Order: sequence, then structure tokens, then C-alpha cells
Amino acid sequence: NIPVANSPVRGNVKAPVTIFEFSDFEWPYCARLQPTLKQVLEAYPDKVRLVYKDFPLSFHKQAKNASRAALAAGEQGKYWEMHDLIFKDYNKLNEDKFKEFANKLGLDMERFMKDSKSNQYDARIQRDIKLGAGIGVRGTPSLFMNGKRMGARSLDRKSTRLNSSH
Repeated sequence: NIPVANSPVRGNVKAPVTIFEFSDFEWPYCARLQPTLKQVLEAYPDKVRLVYKDFPLSFHKQAKNASRAALAAGEQGKYWEMHDLIFKDYNKLNEDKFKEFANKLGLDMERFMKDSKSNQYDARIQRDIKLGAGIGVRGTPSLFMNGKRMGARSLDRKSTRLNSSH
């Protein structure tokens, strides 16, 4: 049983199917998975919700900062917009990029900078890492559907499972 807790949720919050994504903003494999996840949510708007869990890998210098930036944008109601911009430019991340994204999203820049530079999200990120490690996450992206590890990475393979579930 994987808790949603205060993690960002995309899609129908009461959906019967929950996909948990343990992910790293700076990893190309995580970035490449995003269009597929979006397709699943669009194909099953009432049946599926996506829960994002931060799992920044220690060897990615900007991954944790990207998590902080997304969470800081979330304080202003723009988590998923920041999430999408970060993944779009996952290989060009730095403080200036995060500022550029925040500006593009029309965020209160002073608040965004204060929030994203503070350590207020570190315990939350660490909880996601600990949770993931505890259920066998060794790398990213790692997906779980209603608590069970998923191997499928395409809409076709997922849709078969989704249709058989509900």
C-alpha cells in the first residue's frame, strides 16, 4: 500500500486506478516516459490518476533542485506546469532555467526563489526516496499501479491492464 500523502496528483483524484511514478527530473528515461503517462491519463480520464514521487538520483546535480523548483511552483498552484517544463528541458537544468520557467509561468518570483532555495521540501523528498527504497525502487522511472510494480511502458500494454481492472 503506497500512500499518496501530500504528493502531487494529476487526473481524477477519485480514480479507481492509481499510477505511482518514482522519478528523477534530470534523467532522460523519466523525461521520455512523460508523453506515455499523459496519453494514459487522456485515454482514461475517469479511471486513472498519476501520483508523482520524487526520487532524485544522487549523481544528478540538478535533480533535487528541480524537485524543489516544482514543489515551490506548486505553492503557487503551478506544480504540473513546472513539472512539464522541467522534463521538456531535463538536460539543460540550472538555477537560471528554473527562474526562466517560473517567470514563464507568471509566478511571484520573490516567493518562488525563497521557496525553491530553502530546505523546506527536503524532508518530503527524503520521505519519497525512503518510501521508494522500501518498496524496491532501485532506479527511475519506477511505476506502480495500485501498489503493484509495472513493467509496461506503452499505452497498449497498460490499456490491457486498465481495461481488465475496471
